[in-house]
Amino acid sequence: MLKAFVVKGVAAALAAGALWGLPAGWAAAAVVAIGALATGFLTYAIAHPRSRFFVPVVSRLASGEPAVALTFDDGPDPEVTPRILDLLAARGARATFFVLGERAARHPEVIRRIARDGHTVATHTQRHRLGFHFGSAAYVQREIEDAIAVVAGILGRRPGLFRPPQGLRTPCFVSGWRRTQGLTCVTWSVRGLDSLPTTAAKIVARIAPRLAPGAIVTLHDGTGLGGGTDRQPTIEALASILATCEARGLRCIALDDRLGDAGGGGTGGIG
Repeated sequence: MLKAFVVKGVAAALAAGALWGLPAGWAAAAVVAIGALATGFLTYAIAHPRSRFFVPVVSRLASGEPAVALTFDDGPDPEVTPRILDLLAARGARATFFVLGERAARHPEVIRRIARDGHTVATHTQRHRLGFHFGSAAYVQREIEDAIAVVAGILGRRPGLFRPPQGLRTPCFVSGWRRTQGLTCVTWSVRGLDSLPTTAAKIVARIAPRLAPGAIVTLHDGTGLGGGTDRQPTIEALASILATCEARGLRCIALDDRLGDAGGGGTGGIG
């Protein structure tokens, strides 16, 4: 930690010296440019699904075979999730459900069906609150581990996959994440933005062009922070997405198919 502060201090001193030697107009422009670059980099590090700056992530499958991973966030929902499970079963597709602990506790029968149907049950925090991104390390750890405990209590095994709300990896999240053990952080390569008010056609238009070997697709079977409550567009879009996968020869797999047993925390064949 001390070494990091020393390096940052030296870098700041050198930058200040360089700015001091510039003409007044150039110095102001340089400050603006540096600020813009720093903001852009921090935004990328926190929000981009492929960024591994703070936390190692899985954002896509290894693309050596014709397979995609459909994932669903914010459930389970007692009405929506079973309808999604019916659609998946009709096509012989498997998926991964990143569930909220408090909703899993209210609907354990849905969690059991997800697992019974051969899908992966993963976690997505206990409550999906905005404060998760800015909380203390202890709070972040508790939100992660409480959700794990709920699912483990229902299924008798510890889920090993986790997705942070909105996929964000803030410094506050990182401080709590480092206290957890044996988890793999999963983001995505394409998402339908179906947590917002939208239509099935728009969801399909976002996803279909990027349905290719290795894709990890994010959809929603529940309602997240500030999101729309109508999941009918998601259900309609899912039927089209599954048909497109079949037409392109793409198998829809659960992420545990590439990670081994739940709770293993490895990265298996995922890139």
